[in-house]
Amino acid sequence: MQYQVNWKCRFCLKALSTPEVIAAKDFTQLGTLIMKLGAKNAKVTLNVYNEMIMKPSSPQALKALNCCIEAYQYAISSFEMVSSELIEDPQIANNDVTVIGPEITNCEKELIDAKVQASQLLARNRFVQYYIAIGGEITSTLELENQNEY
Repeated sequence: MQYQVNWKCRFCLKALSTPEVIAAKDFTQLGTLIMKLGAKNAKVTLNVYNEMIMKPSSPQALKALNCCIEAYQYAISSFEMVSSELIEDPQIANNDVTVIGPEITNCEKELIDAKVQASQLLARNRFVQYYIAIGGEITSTLELENQNEY
């Protein structure tokens, strides 16, 4: 568990250390930037899955890779949607970012069940889960701020 916590801390420090993120003026800007980074990361991962599916593999592996491709297409559109929803409705944004997680978890399960040997993919899935976690925290904070305004 300590190893995972350290990885999360390192990931967060790296993700939050870009010049754009450092210059964010509020949680809305920060959330928008983090969701855009999540979408960018998911697009890179989707490209890796698209390359892998072109290589010969078992029917189970193809099924798993297709599942992951669908999950990442969903993740990209959700990250992009959340970045535009943050201003208008943080509650909907929070829901939309948190529903990405089960899709990525299902992708991981399919890869493991199909015995797809791709530690790089599992690591990339973990990074997307970190973006989801950061997005969930930011959208929750924005929800609370909105409730306190009324």
